[in-house]
Amino acid sequence: MTGGMESGSSGVTVIGILGGIGSGKSLVAEILLQMGAEVFSADEVGHRALDDPLIMEQLVARWGDGILATDGHPDRQAIAAQVFQGPDADSELAFLEQLTHPRIGRELEVFIQQVQQRHDLHLAVIDAALLLEAGWDTACDELLFVEVDGETRWKRCQKRGWSREQWEAREASQRSLDDKRGRASLVVDNNSDESALRFHLHEIFGDKGRLDS
Repeated sequence: MTGGMESGSSGVTVIGILGGIGSGKSLVAEILLQMGAEVFSADEVGHRALDDPLIMEQLVARWGDGILATDGHPDRQAIAAQVFQGPDADSELAFLEQLTHPRIGRELEVFIQQVQQRHDLHLAVIDAALLLEAGWDTACDELLFVEVDGETRWKRCQKRGWSREQWEAREASQRSLDDKRGRASLVVDNNSDESALRFHLHEIFGDKGRLDS
């Protein structure tokens, strides 16, 4: 898919989720799924793309067998080290994205076409860390920014086993928080717990009638 994909004119509102690393974007998507939305996860498609033999072959040719786990599948942590750390991280990330983004874009285009044909659906969600960078925001009717302070996001990333350097490196590879917040038409606070987040999302989407109660 190219950046020219346009949002649909059907009864489905397509929401793209924005936020910093550790803000809980995937949790927001999961809650909206439970509320009745259809969700497209770019991360899940990206994982499947890494298992494509043709893509795996190119990854190994560039980075060696060290990026493979003992079961022969790509080791995501080893790949992350290649694309987020070291002096050539930017070029290595660009290499990875030119392999995986076309597949994600194609599957996203199919997703948008399918949800636009659904007369029983009010909301579709795109959960993609690089939504703006890849131009996938052009498929959205509105953008939702997940507001979380930096220290809270860092503590959440610590629970993933990340170092502060890893967190900051991933954050630096994306658009600034100011840019994301400025592009968003909706904001949800996720500085508290899941029940509070769920309440805020029901306030935003339930009250506007985008989802069936």
